[in-house]
Amino acid sequence: MQRRPPDVVNRARELRRQKKLSFEAIGRLLHIHSSTIRNWCHDLPINRHETLRINNELRRIKVKKRDINVVPLPQSISSEQARLFAALLYGCEGCKYPSSSTVSFVNSDPQLSKTFISLLRKGFVLKEAKFRVHLQIHTTHDFENVKEFWSNLLNIPKSQFIKPTITVPRGKMRRQHYMGTCSIRYIDYKIILRLMGIFEKFCKT
Repeated sequence: MQRRPPDVVNRARELRRQKKLSFEAIGRLLHIHSSTIRNWCHDLPINRHETLRINNELRRIKVKKRDINVVPLPQSISSEQARLFAALLYGCEGCKYPSSSTVSFVNSDPQLSKTFISLLRKGFVLKEAKFRVHLQIHTTHDFENVKEFWSNLLNIPKSQFIKPTITVPRGKMRRQHYMGTCSIRYIDYKIILRLMGIFEKFCKT
């Protein structure tokens, strides 16, 4: 039987003890048969349910990453592509014309909101002074802290934030890291028409 260097055995045991990976997962990482990993780590006390949960999560992450190569790098996105991506996001999450003549993108996901405004800025020639931000927050929030968060995230001055809507949270459950719902508004009816035109054309393809 081939003897493995002690550092390889120690690495396998470390992965089992600290990362709680399965014998099969460790074997794939180290290119060693899982039965060998089992012999090396059989004495380590591991919670089987925790191991199962972690390995299921690793499998989900692997599947999620399978197609990420189709996503262009931010610096390589052209203005035309930015308009298309912004229109797709707006068609799903934005306020539609004619109920609104102002570009209004409402979401509680900070990353999605940041992505939308970045695409909008790259795809269109905008006047920054036309941006307004409206926040819907809970009575449990500190408005100044939340306003500071969204201002930094969106790169919009706090002076362009309008009076927030403050509501009492329902129930006892609190969403972790919830920073309220943010409405990004851009005062230009032509932009919303262009966004909707792109979105409607895309949906017909």
